[in-house]
Amino acid sequence: MTEIKQITLDKYFERDNGMPDRNQFKITTCKFDENQKMEKDQIMIKLEYVSVDPYLRARMNSKKTFVDPFKLHDPINSGCIGKVLKSTSDRFKEGDHVSGYFDWKEIQIVKVSKEILMADPNIAPLSAYLGICGMPGVTAYYGTVLIGKPKKGETLVVNAAAGVVGTTVGQIGKILGLRVVGICGSDEKAKSLINDFHFDSGLNYHSPTYAEDLKKACPNGIDIFYENVGGEVTDDIGQRAQYIVFEKRITMQGFLVFDYSDEDYKDAFQHLSKWLKEGKMIEKHVINNGFDQIIPSFIKIFETSNKNIGKVIIKL
Repeated sequence: MTEIKQITLDKYFERDNGMPDRNQFKITTCKFDENQKMEKDQIMIKLEYVSVDPYLRARMNSKKTFVDPFKLHDPINSGCIGKVLKSTSDRFKEGDHVSGYFDWKEIQIVKVSKEILMADPNIAPLSAYLGICGMPGVTAYYGTVLIGKPKKGETLVVNAAAGVVGTTVGQIGKILGLRVVGICGSDEKAKSLINDFHFDSGLNYHSPTYAEDLKKACPNGIDIFYENVGGEVTDDIGQRAQYIVFEKRITMQGFLVFDYSDEDYKDAFQHLSKWLKEGKMIEKHVINNGFDQIIPSFIKIFETSNKNIGKVIIKL
């Protein structure tokens, strides 16, 4: 028997817009039998990387939103990378790295499904399978390419631009020949958008001159607005847009990454991994080490003092 750690959700938010609190979570230890008998099409994995993403907050409320809430006292799960210790599946063998939605549990047995994919370090760094080449990057690709249908020379504005989705949206836009304007929450992040990710303009929405800065950054108007979070920025752009939505034949479309087909996913992954390998895109992330860093890393992404740019990943 091996002693392992796991993280469970102990209680839901008390209000709809609640922020994560340390007391909601519980780290426990339990016994795990690495020699237990496994059923057909199962893999035993050891977690290597854990992704903490803003959308997880929606699953910590008892009310169903676009995703089902987590069950209380069960392990939380998110996008993770694991190493296969044992396998009864024809798809994976011992030593393979796999990506999927796994429990926050150091070692576990999971049923193989189409959602569990090979994470080949020869194609992209393992961390990229949780960022540019994973759900965030694919989300950025679907919204920018499949919904935005960009044309060279158009202006793309992306909100929450310093996060992994936002930086990926902007980089896709530059590859496709767009003028890219990123909106974020600090001057430091705005500078990074320009210097590191090659946006044409980076704007701090806290700036007293923000509205005027946005006009100057978009002299020919806005063709595509990629919204990540909603709030004041959307209100500012949306209030003006609603008056011309009919005249300009504006399309507004919400989507979830799960709306699209396996072929769409393969297409997105092939483009993103190719651009990353060719150096046309970069991934910038914060890697925190250790299982005990999962909870504080998740909580921090919602703090106003958060200075992280890109993806937050925990390496076990």
